Amino acid sequence: MANKNLSKKLKQARYNSGLSQKQVYEKFGIKQARFSAWENGISEPDVKTFLELCREYNIDDVYSFFCDANTEYNKFKYNTELNLAITKLREISRDPENFEAVLNCLNYEYNKYLDKRVIKFHNRMRPIPVYMQPAAAGLGNYITDDDMEVMELPAPPEADAGIRISGDSMEPDICDGEIVYIKYMPHIGFGDIGIFLYNGDAYCKKLDKINGRPCLTSINPRYTPIFFNDSEPIYTFGKVIL
Repeated sequence: MANKNLSKKLKQARYNSGLSQKQVYEKFGIKQARFSAWENGISEPDVKTFLELCREYNIDDVYSFFCDANTEYNKFKYNTELNLAITKLREISRDPENFEAVLNCLNYEYNKYLDKRVIKFHNRMRPIPVYMQPAAAGLGNYITDDDMEVMELPAPPEADAGIRISGDSMEPDICDGEIVYIKYMPHIGFGDIGIFLYNGDAYCKKLDKINGRPCLTSINPRYTPIFFNDSEPIYTFGKVIL
């Protein structure tokens, strides 16, 4: 899940600069859905695009703007070496040739850092289609293949697609706003979590049985089960890979 403070600040910076979403995503040559995802905390721009957005929004002091007292990064406020490095980066970035050289070095070191991290699913980043309209962990949402975008994510090799979750019915295992990975399949086993289509909407639930009756249940006890019935059939969209 993306940094909510970052997305909020990016949106604020665009407002402050007097630019519309369309003006920015057309200038940068990106899709509206991807740009909207950055401003809504679904995903984040890469380092190069982030710095270019800061330049477009006339943000001179990136650190002060994004790392204010309301963020967890405030603990670095008095770190002299970090502040000095940011100041140097800001000065160097004023020259296009130096800016590109610094970004290449930064991306190289960042990729080395990622290689050392234990990433969820222990997978490397790869392109994967993501449904931008979320499946509901709560009340249902309608999803369609027309609302998909390919994104770079640490998806497991068996995953066919990603889908963002809306709601808290599967917390604490799956949180509101999280992107989960799914394997398309028409049937899953009892006890598995999947994406289900019911009455035209998509739900993220666990396939379960209560008193011998098949149903969809939530991890959050505040939500009641959805029982199978002949008048409103439930279809399996895919299995959530946990």
